[in-house]
Amino acid sequence: MAGIIGYGVYVPRYRLKQQDAAIPWGSFATGEKSVCGIDEDIITMAAEAGEKAMKHAGVDPAKVGAIHIGTTSSPYIEQYIAPILSETLELSPETTMIDYCGSLNSVAMALLGCLDAIEAKRIKCGIVIGTENRATTAGSAGEASFGAAAVAFVIGTAATIAEIEGVHTYSTLFTDRWRAVKDSFVTDYFDYRFDREYGYQKHIAEACRGLMGKLGRKSEDFTRVVLSQPDARLPGIAARDLKVKPDQLAPEIASALGDLGSCSAFVSLAGVLDKAKPGERILLASYGSGASNAMSIMVQDQIDRKRKRVIPLEKYLGRKDYIDYTTYLKRSEAIKRAPY
Repeated sequence: MAGIIGYGVYVPRYRLKQQDAAIPWGSFATGEKSVCGIDEDIITMAAEAGEKAMKHAGVDPAKVGAIHIGTTSSPYIEQYIAPILSETLELSPETTMIDYCGSLNSVAMALLGCLDAIEAKRIKCGIVIGTENRATTAGSAGEASFGAAAVAFVIGTAATIAEIEGVHTYSTLFTDRWRAVKDSFVTDYFDYRFDREYGYQKHIAEACRGLMGKLGRKSEDFTRVVLSQPDARLPGIAARDLKVKPDQLAPEIASALGDLGSCSAFVSLAGVLDKAKPGERILLASYGSGASNAMSIMVQDQIDRKRKRVIPLEKYLGRKDYIDYTTYLKRSEAIKRAPY
């Protein structure tokens, strides 16, 4: 059975208080969000997370058969970033390289693609990387809430620390936020309540119920439940639909790092794996763009032996330097200095 051999995360050290971005525009927000440094972007973050995952897994780069990247933040319309990261991680030129873009469910789809390749015996193991720093404009809700981070998982069948017991997908034609080719930033034209009830809640509930039906499981069979965190409130609302108890939910990270887009559930999963014990079962559900993928993950004995190789998420949460809103605007190029 395929599963996670190793994982790694990367979160920039810089933080912006969400209220600093919201109040000047007549709005309000709580919490903080992670912000890229002047020399960081989605590729440098992905490289950091990928290197940590490879080190944790202890896998020879020559044996990695695929690299799948999930992001909605790619700087390219016509070009992959996977080959850049393949070179950085010293993978073979014969490695399958794919970017999954255009959906906040892209990291989940990248993972499913890797699992399919392993099941079809095209590859023995692969690496899945999610990386996000979504484009916003000054004064938008996203400017206050969108955070930056990357996460990576080495997937295979040997020496796994957590086996993926089953997956289930629920997708519909549902539109919430979007960014068209002509747009420089993510739109804010969406109804939060409608998106919450008929997007996030409905899709996550259907995906999780479908998975539990397949596996003959109930919500109480899972030690931890990891859900995408567009904000701090939504996982608790979805959990009630699934009869998941508050102490089963993964620790909340949205108020510390912001909305991490397609990486959200998987950065949270890394934090759960940091402390997971053999025999524990984890329910994960991603959501984005009218699609949810639910996965049942069983923690294996190998996790304790490999734990000392991991830089835990807690370390990144505690490592932070605050910047002010003006500095943030300059770094994001929302404002530019006039030419001399």
